[in-house]
Amino acid sequence: MGICLLNTLKVPHTYTWSPSLIPKPLNWGDEISISPTPNHLTIDISGFFFHSQPNYKPAPDLEQFLSSGDPPIYIGFGSIVLDDPTSLTNLLLSTLTTLPKINFLISKGWGGLTIANPPKNIFFLENVPHDWLFPKVRAVIHHGGAGTTAIGLKCGKPTFIVPFFGDQGFWGDMVFRAGAGPEPIPFKELDGNKLKEGIKVLLEDGVRMKAEEVGKKIRRENGVERAVEGFYSLLPLMRMRCLVLGQRVAVWEVSSGRGVSGVVAGLLERERKLDLRKMKLLRYKEYDTENQQV
Repeated sequence: MGICLLNTLKVPHTYTWSPSLIPKPLNWGDEISISPTPNHLTIDISGFFFHSQPNYKPAPDLEQFLSSGDPPIYIGFGSIVLDDPTSLTNLLLSTLTTLPKINFLISKGWGGLTIANPPKNIFFLENVPHDWLFPKVRAVIHHGGAGTTAIGLKCGKPTFIVPFFGDQGFWGDMVFRAGAGPEPIPFKELDGNKLKEGIKVLLEDGVRMKAEEVGKKIRRENGVERAVEGFYSLLPLMRMRCLVLGQRVAVWEVSSGRGVSGVVAGLLERERKLDLRKMKLLRYKEYDTENQQV
């Protein structure tokens, strides 16, 4: 269902990003309504969703690299399939080798970034859970996927986004606006000088402090819990309860807007007190997706 149709039908919905990063616009409705025909649109922002801490054991060579010096800067472009991974690998190496005092982790990703015998300050990384790895790095450079952006900021890491398409540029702009990283550089415009300038910004104390501040705010949020609470707050729970077994959901209508659960309906039909063939399913709210002007 497109966003225009959501707005036209006034379907309540929730955006799962952090209000600490992107506050809720003042013109977005926040009223709670269980009316069958609400005259306003309820939109909420819950906060990011995160997995629980993974049970991950790193390979010995990765563990050794992480413990061999200062925390590295992570570079990775996730599931982006590159037209020319060799060219990007060469760009990264030619730039990063001019910064020998900084360690770098380069994720091979779907793009296949790798070379044999990389310099000592560069480690090519297989798939590693971000929520395990990012607390151990100094900063992150990536494509701006929503999930990668979220976990990087949650860990309080300065973030440099190199967007390829879609909403990635949006996340780059939001990080820059928050002061947690440099202005995003679209991948097609990336060169050695711009990469080096972006890394320079990542290492600024002011950017680090801003990123840590954003991270603290995000860690205080519980996006999953708030999203669930928001979902339930919009349900007509009293009308949804079975008239006989209140802990069950009513699915068959026996009176206007009231009903019984499948268990109760089955028992009543067996005792010949109810004919399910003459019953209709109980619907609490329907959205007419046909003939809408959007």
